[in-house]
Amino acid sequence: MKEYIDTVIVGAGQAGVAASYFLQQYQIDHIVLEKECAFSKWSKRWGSFHMNTANWMNSLPGETEKFAKEAPRNALGSKADAMRYFEAYLASVKPPIRQYTEVTLVEQTRKFTWEVHTADTIYAVQNVVICTNPLQKPRVPSIASALPATIAQLHSSEYQSPGQIQPGNVLIVGSGNSGVQICEDLAKSGRFNKITFSVSGNLTFPLEILGISIYTFIRWFRLVDFKPNSWLGRKLFKSNKGDPTIPPSPKQLAEMYGVNLVGRVIGIDRAGIRCSDARTIPLDALSIVWCTGYQANYDFIKPLNKDMVFDRAGQPVHKRGVIAASPNLYFVGLRFQYTVGSHSIYGVGKDAQYVAQCIAERKSNN
Repeated sequence: MKEYIDTVIVGAGQAGVAASYFLQQYQIDHIVLEKECAFSKWSKRWGSFHMNTANWMNSLPGETEKFAKEAPRNALGSKADAMRYFEAYLASVKPPIRQYTEVTLVEQTRKFTWEVHTADTIYAVQNVVICTNPLQKPRVPSIASALPATIAQLHSSEYQSPGQIQPGNVLIVGSGNSGVQICEDLAKSGRFNKITFSVSGNLTFPLEILGISIYTFIRWFRLVDFKPNSWLGRKLFKSNKGDPTIPPSPKQLAEMYGVNLVGRVIGIDRAGIRCSDARTIPLDALSIVWCTGYQANYDFIKPLNKDMVFDRAGQPVHKRGVIAASPNLYFVGLRFQYTVGSHSIYGVGKDAQYVAQCIAERKSNN
């Protein structure tokens, strides 16, 4: 079956629903295609998950209800707070979502036209807005495939609770925010003989400075509004240590719960898993949680000139989400799309508005 529509948004997370909100304001005919349910990446988070951004930062355009409205604005909301907020937001915005509709191919047919393929429909469109999150595919080091089949392994995207993991010893690899939260969750459970944390050197921000919340400083100095070419943007963008985290730091986890800290995982031998600090993790009764992040996966997008649309790392070549080399292809929610906070709930709305405005202007000029 073939269907004709002006614009298709791929993905119904915060980027896709915000883009839909602004396209509605510009009266652009569109639909949102989502392979699962709206905000599914959030609903799949582990039970003890909490936000890394203050409640006041979690704000989407067109909201009618504040995030964790009863809580202090500098507090960190829970998974339940997030899901309540997203449900209220969907009820307010009413985006035209087709859930459980996976996009298998986005193909440019001519200079200004595209086809978006699903299992039972091909959508012939003028504009495509990719809102699938910049990091969709779980990244697991190659060492994982070399480990014995007796070693239980899972990625942080699969983690829900300590009960998933057999009692014994646990190795958590990667000390970003997910690694820190999961490590603390496991340590609090008291289920495991030994918890080892392979740290990757992420900077930990304090929650307070001189008794003032760090999120107050962020608001005062608009730190998440910095552009990628600013001093802070360049420092974060070029860092090979990953995004900064909030407490507890790995050192604090060691002090509070007796977590064993080791260096980066670098290999495996007969003795076990080797780390960069010359320590070895025995494989006996060991389970591993890979908190090693995600990587981009845009293989389903087939523009006429792919080498000009994506760089060697597979990332879109764009200016604020607009692809000059492939007209009518747009992205929202990319890391550092326009500001340090572009990929967050706080920053995504501004980029969604810009992309929607570009679509409206191009339509009015044609």
